[in-house]
Amino acid sequence: MCRIAFRGVSVDFGATRALDKVEFSIEPGEVVGLLGHNGAGKSTLVSVAAGVLRPTGGWVELDGERIAHATPHSLSERGLTVVNQVPSLVGSLSIRDNLFLGRTRIPRRERAGRTADALRRVGLGRVSPHTLVAELSIGEQQLVDLARGLTGGGVNVLFLDEPTAALGAAETANLHALIREFSAAGTAVVYVSHRLPDILDVCTRTVVLNGGRVVSDMSVSDLTVRDLSHALAPGFEELEEWERPPSDDTAFEILGPSTMRFGRGEIVGLFGMAAGNQFKLLESMFGWRHHSVTDRFRYELDGSPFAPGSPAAAIDAGVMMVPADRERDGLLANLGARENVLLPWYRTLSKLGTVMPSTGAAPYARARADMKVSGPGGDAPIGAFSGGNRQKHLLARWIYPHRPRVLLLNQPTQGVDIGAKNDIVRALRGLADDGVTVIVASSESDEIARMCSRAYVIYDTAVAEMLAGPGMEEDMLAALLDLAGR
Repeated sequence: MCRIAFRGVSVDFGATRALDKVEFSIEPGEVVGLLGHNGAGKSTLVSVAAGVLRPTGGWVELDGERIAHATPHSLSERGLTVVNQVPSLVGSLSIRDNLFLGRTRIPRRERAGRTADALRRVGLGRVSPHTLVAELSIGEQQLVDLARGLTGGGVNVLFLDEPTAALGAAETANLHALIREFSAAGTAVVYVSHRLPDILDVCTRTVVLNGGRVVSDMSVSDLTVRDLSHALAPGFEELEEWERPPSDDTAFEILGPSTMRFGRGEIVGLFGMAAGNQFKLLESMFGWRHHSVTDRFRYELDGSPFAPGSPAAAIDAGVMMVPADRERDGLLANLGARENVLLPWYRTLSKLGTVMPSTGAAPYARARADMKVSGPGGDAPIGAFSGGNRQKHLLARWIYPHRPRVLLLNQPTQGVDIGAKNDIVRALRGLADDGVTVIVASSESDEIARMCSRAYVIYDTAVAEMLAGPGMEEDMLAALLDLAGR
């Protein structure tokens, strides 16, 4: 008997069909990678499975029983756990309070023990259960969301939506080990991800959605990342070669215990551990947040001291930043797509201080064309776009209509599909060709290798420089381990 089955599931949003007669089932112990480009229907299918959406047609079965009028709570009681890309937690409550929110049946005397066990299993054993969720990183919040499923009892079906997007290599390995434990115990796992190497590492099978339909259902054995790329996007084109030798024209420098220089027209990476100092340096360069470690560094922009006291000061100097969490720190959900792109620039775009419906129409149209944005028109809410297209809008904000001198990117291709990743990389290469300096901070070695012609590996305040090449990923990981060992 299969753990979960989708029987001809369809979902319509007005005239738009998001899912079209989706049909597949998952046996106990299977780990299935659910793949598809942004907007293919993956999140809609997860919402149907979780009881958030009712299908227009078809139904879902759990352990052979057809589910009717299910709610997220009733499905949770039956052992179905969903860990969302944006965790379903209350930031103003502690970790422990979040784990037992709405679970009045669990005696209070058992909660401390269940909390400690669940946090240990997901790799957060050293984090105090009294910590407010708002103080955690997105990756840590996702792990708390998973721990919430563990404290509720048995997990028969587990949906993971982009679980490793904000995790580093060590945290990802720990999560995959936990997934294998679930699988061995008979849990059916559905793993939604754009990180294809992660799919190949832990999944036994892949199901690919395109346009709301299942277009591929195959075993992972003998598959490669290239195979999956072509299954996801039949017209997929590899990125063309782009060589950029180090520039002698220095645009930006980080000075301190270690010196890092960034040439005009270069795309340079800052690579390190998850939640590492590469991200703190980026935020400090933008005048956004103060971190004690950054007191040991100072910055120069075009040879002059640069110490912005606020993001506004950095923007005025031509230094702009795309944050990692586009939903919390970047986009405004209550505004339209075009407004999200043009919001910081209306003062300079408007005539006589008046903003008209046509204000900024030309730069927005250029941004959509250059970045290959797909989806509804610019007046539509930003939430109507897929994750990859929302990310393109956030990038466009700091590229159009005003070119930056230095563009700071915090994990810019996190949680976007392979096609959108290539669109973003091509747009950034065009920016570099125009003389803009692009600095990319990430804990994902493949993201740095895909985008950058050079990279600095950072551990604490120690730094090693890496050049692009066939073994760049392996070299960066080896350098990180070497710096940590010192």
